Amino acid sequence: MPTEIIYATILFTLALILYSIAIWRERLTRQLKLWHLVIFFLGVVADVLGVWITIKLIGSIVLTPHAIFGFTALVLMVLHFCWVLFVFISNKQRTQFFHQFGLLVWSIWVLSYFSGLITGIQKMS
Repeated sequence: MPTEIIYATILFTLALILYSIAIWRERLTRQLKLWHLVIFFLGVVADVLGVWITIKLIGSIVLTPHAIFGFTALVLMVLHFCWVLFVFISNKQRTQFFHQFGLLVWSIWVLSYFSGLITGIQKMS
């Protein structure tokens, strides 16, 4: 297995952990704190780096169902982070839709993570 795939897998798993902590902690406490924002940002960065390493290894973007799902999740994560950043900076009230959107984006990203895991395992056998 190429070293790059190991690095990308570690980054994707780190993104899963960080993003999950940020989403669920904020959702459960109903408070948006600076450390949520930092953890959220680090999760998005880990995912972006994992995607970049994967694309660099493959040599191009290959539009598979997993890739389309993954890019959609990544774009939604970035948009959600921008919204979180705006809410944090402006100290605006978070709505129920804010929490629902975060959970939706997290769910899509988790499905993408596991579809990549399953795809990777299938390629190894």
